[in-house]
Amino acid sequence: MKNNKKAQLQQVFIYIITIIIVGLIFVVGYKAIGGIMEKGCDVEVTNFKSNLKSYITKYNTYGSVQNENMKSPCDYSHICFVDTGRIQDSDPNNKVYAPEIVGNNQSKIIIGGSANAGIEENVFLIKSQVTDPFGFYDEIEVAPPDYVVCFNSTRNGFFNITFEGTGRTTLIS
Repeated sequence: MKNNKKAQLQQVFIYIITIIIVGLIFVVGYKAIGGIMEKGCDVEVTNFKSNLKSYITKYNTYGSVQNENMKSPCDYSHICFVDTGRIQDSDPNNKVYAPEIVGNNQSKIIIGGSANAGIEENVFLIKSQVTDPFGFYDEIEVAPPDYVVCFNSTRNGFFNITFEGTGRTTLIS
C-alpha cells in the first residue's frame, strides 16, 4: 500500500514538473517569436526608408516622372508628406490645418503641429492610433496648392506614389 501511494505521489510530481517545463517553453518561445517579429519590422522600416531616399534622389532630374509601388512597412496604413519649404516661404499667418490628412484627429494634430512649429519632420507614417515621424527629406515638394499629401496603402499593403523631378527637388503626388 505504501509503495502504491508513493508511486502515485511520484507521478503527480512528474506531471507538475512536466507542466512547468512546457509552460516555460511556451513563454520563452513566445518572447523569441515576438523579438523576431519586432526585428523584422525594424528591417522593413529601414528598407522602406532607404528605398524612399533612393527614389527621391533618383527621380529629381527635370522631367523625370516615375510611379512606384512601395511596400508599406509594418502594416502602416498611410504615409503623409509635408512640403515644409512652401510652409516656411508662405505668409506666416498661413497655418497648416491639414484637413486632407487621413487617419485620426491625433494624426492631424501631430502633423499640422509639427509643420506649424517648423520641426524638421516632413514624412509621417500612420497606423490606427499611431502617427510616427519618419524623417526629413529637404528634396521633396508637394504638388500645389496643398502643403500635405497623404497616400493610403492598397489592399496588398503598397503605397502608390508618383515622383516627378523638377531639377532641384522631387515633386510627390
